[in-house]
Amino acid sequence: MATRHARLEDDLSCPICGQILQQPVVLFCRHRFCKLCLEGSWSGDGPCECPLCCQPASVGELMVNSTLQKTCEGFLIERRKNDPFVCREHGETLTLFCLEDLRPTCVVCKSSAGHYGHRLYSLEDASQDCKAELKNALKPLKEKLSLFRKIKLTYDQTAEHIKRQAEHTERQIRAEFESLHQFLHNEETARLSELKREEDQKSQAIMGKIDDVEKEMASLTNTIRMTEKEMNSQDIPFLQNYKDTIKRTWHIPQEPEMISASLVDVAKYIGSLKFKVWEKMKTIIQYTPVILDPNTAATCFQLSEDLTELQYCGQMFQLPDNPERFDVGAEILGSDGFRSGKHSWEVKVKGNTYWVIGVASESINRKGKHVLTPAEGFWAIRLRNGEYKACSAPWSPLTMSREPEVVRVVLDMERSKITFYDPRERTPLYTFTDILAPRALPYFCSACKERPLRVLPVGVSVTVGR
Repeated sequence: MATRHARLEDDLSCPICGQILQQPVVLFCRHRFCKLCLEGSWSGDGPCECPLCCQPASVGELMVNSTLQKTCEGFLIERRKNDPFVCREHGETLTLFCLEDLRPTCVVCKSSAGHYGHRLYSLEDASQDCKAELKNALKPLKEKLSLFRKIKLTYDQTAEHIKRQAEHTERQIRAEFESLHQFLHNEETARLSELKREEDQKSQAIMGKIDDVEKEMASLTNTIRMTEKEMNSQDIPFLQNYKDTIKRTWHIPQEPEMISASLVDVAKYIGSLKFKVWEKMKTIIQYTPVILDPNTAATCFQLSEDLTELQYCGQMFQLPDNPERFDVGAEILGSDGFRSGKHSWEVKVKGNTYWVIGVASESINRKGKHVLTPAEGFWAIRLRNGEYKACSAPWSPLTMSREPEVVRVVLDMERSKITFYDPRERTPLYTFTDILAPRALPYFCSACKERPLRVLPVGVSVTVGR
């Protein structure tokens, strides 16, 4: 089918312009030409002859062949329908590219009114130029695609991390409540056992009294019965036995007394029961004023289960690069920030040779390296290379009589002040008086593999107000 179509196209093509015949004329030699192409070839002073076979011809032969013209028009219509490489309007092969319309055209389009004044050039040159332009246009798209792939990878990692976080947190919650359930179960068992012991003890005591009373009742019943029997006997036997009979009536037992505190002490067991159990929970409950936020922790940290201890590790853990997380320094923030009030917490630093402790503004940039100064939103002290300094501007040496094992941080948001103490000393290690942050968060940094930093718990007390 394609071969037939190609042969037909050759038959209907003008030998001069190579296009499908326009206003076709047929010479006596049977060669076919476009009328305009043939007139153009005869425009000089030369003889009128066939451009192919050079047989003489005349102007009188330039009559448009209507049948052939219809055949050419039908061929063009059919080709426009089926051939994507021809002009839809003219049916000619697309050989040019219009810069104004940005689409391929044919040679006929070039002279049409629709493309008047337009810049047209060859498809080969246009294809090279357009491909070069698209290559440049694709660069930002490829860069954006690469960025989106990275973000997608971060999202995938975040989703997986969320799942792991939830599973781990669920296990911790269950373990904590299991501990509470066990404590309550033990308390319940202990109280029920104590109640049972008191019940047995007091039941045994009252049963002993009941046995004594029953014995006395039996003795009295027997005395009464025998005496009444003697009273019903004849006079001589009655009087003969009277001495023994009357003696039996002389034994009158004392009345039994009720035992004091013989009842179960109900109030001891159920009075303010929940409060007393809650008060006793102090032995298993631990309160830490600052909890570390794992979502801000650098990937080099390993945190304890209760989020109160951080250990610097040589390896980097696979964690999502979420906006809250520090990505360069070995840093982490507390989970709760402070906007007002006075707060304090203690950090065990004994044995740690590289640490920074203090507070940071909520607005600090978590990405990249930081300059630890108040101007950058940090109010802290640190130990590095054996030197204790306050992160002021410039940094100030700390004066101390001995190395601290614990650092107490006292934050007073009402006075915009933070003070650092060694709990064994009365003199502060350092005080900042210029905390300009709407919300301050506890800040920690550690690069010591040997010893962790640990936020110490505080005592728990239960008081009753009136």
